[in-house]
Amino acid sequence: MKTLKKVFVILIITAIPTFASGQDKKKDVETVKYSTSIDCNDCVNKIMTNLPHEKGINDVKCDLKTKEVTVTFKKTRNNPEEIKKALEN
Repeated sequence: MKTLKKVFVILIITAIPTFASGQDKKKDVETVKYSTSIDCNDCVNKIMTNLPHEKGINDVKCDLKTKEVTVTFKKTRNNPEEIKKALEN
């Protein structure tokens, strides 16, 4: 029984830094919406093919109806201005 308690305590102690670092990563991520002039599926396909390859990009979503592109990225690796330039290209 004592061995089980020791194992449980060790698991908890090793898990605490993992949970703490997971919270820091959320602070490092930002989501930005861009209004665009996309008007067809080809435009959406170009964005969905090329933009995720930019540094720091985690997620890209295109909404053809509202003509908005939502980008989630790491703030330490990219910034909204650079993403906007890549989106315009």
